[in-house]
Amino acid sequence: MKITAIALASNLLLVSATIPALAQPRPGAYFNSQELAADAPAVAGTVNKISKPAGYLEVVNPTTYAVYRLPLTRVWGYTTATGKAYRLVGRQAFAIERHDSLVVYSRQRTIQQSRSTHTITELFYSVGLDGDLFPLTRRGLRQRASAPEAAASAPLPTNPS
Repeated sequence: MKITAIALASNLLLVSATIPALAQPRPGAYFNSQELAADAPAVAGTVNKISKPAGYLEVVNPTTYAVYRLPLTRVWGYTTATGKAYRLVGRQAFAIERHDSLVVYSRQRTIQQSRSTHTITELFYSVGLDGDLFPLTRRGLRQRASAPEAAASAPLPTNPS
């Protein structure tokens, strides 16, 4: 079972196009993953901005132009006007790239090296939409497969940036 999971996740690194893409959901904010799966946002509208210091997500209703400020602690995720879905974990937005029983997320991160900066894409995965996030690397997958069952249930640390 563990070997099959490692082979599946390793193939995702090489050929991510084999898993069906997430259907374009309606824009808005979601309070749980079931709302995203049902394409029923709790607060429908255009996501205007995320204020990390103030701790809220601003959503604008497209018909009434009412502005809703939702606390980030209540929001599970959101979808932009272009149909890109995001999951919020610890005030960080992770883009949902693909989902089935194994969900693949990505996050852009800027790295300073000497006098130049580079933007890299980090990949993460979870089992189901509500599962803990783990780095999607071959080394991380091998560590999770070789770890005892008690340690395997704990998420690997993600570097907040």
